[in-house]
Amino acid sequence: MSSRAASILPRPLRMRMRIPHSTNPSRRNLTTPSNPPPSLPPKDTTTQSRLRRFNDRLPSFLRAYTTPLLGAPATHVTSFLILHELTAVVPLFGLVAAFHYGNWLPDLAEYKGFEEGTRRFTRWLRKKGWVGEDVQAEDVAGGITATEGAMLNTEEKKGVRLVLEFATAYAVTKALLPVRIMGSVWATPWFARVVLAPVGRCVRRLFRR
Repeated sequence: MSSRAASILPRPLRMRMRIPHSTNPSRRNLTTPSNPPPSLPPKDTTTQSRLRRFNDRLPSFLRAYTTPLLGAPATHVTSFLILHELTAVVPLFGLVAAFHYGNWLPDLAEYKGFEEGTRRFTRWLRKKGWVGEDVQAEDVAGGITATEGAMLNTEEKKGVRLVLEFATAYAVTKALLPVRIMGSVWATPWFARVVLAPVGRCVRRLFRR
C-alpha cells in the first residue's frame, strides 16, 4: 500500500497497521526465570573480624596505625595479630621473672592497670594452683614498696608476692601498648614474608603427602 493510500485510512487503522505482530505474551510468561547467581561469601574472615574488633577498642591515635591493615592481605593480618600477642606475652613473663629473681618491685599501685592486673591474675593463679584460696585481690590491690616486696619472701606471703609480680608486669606491659602496636605494625610485612609464608608452605606440603 502506498503512503498516499495509507494517509486516506482512518488514524486508528493506520496505527494498528504499524504495530508489528507480537508473539503470544501468555507463552512468554510461562517460561522459567533464570536462577539468580549464587551469593558470594563474605569478605570478612575470622581473622579480619578479630582485627576489626581489636581496632575498635583502640584509642583513636593508635587506629591510624592499625586501620590500614583492615584491607591488607590475610597473611599480614595474621602476622600482626601474632606479633601483638608476642609483644604482650614475652614482656609480661620476662618482667615477672625479673621481679621474682631480682627481688625488687616498683610501686605502680596508682596506675589503673595495676588494680585490673591484681583481679585478673589472682583468679588465673588460683586456677593454676600457684596460689592458695586465702590470697585475695584486695590484699594486694594497695600496692607495695620495694622494701615491703623484699619482706614478702616468707612462706605464707609468697602467694601475695606472686600476684604482685604479675600485676606489676601487667601494668608495665599495658603502659607499653602504643610502642607494642607501632612495633607490631612495622614488623608485620617482614614477619609475613620471612616467617609466616615459609611456615604456610611447609604446612601445605605436609597435607599434600
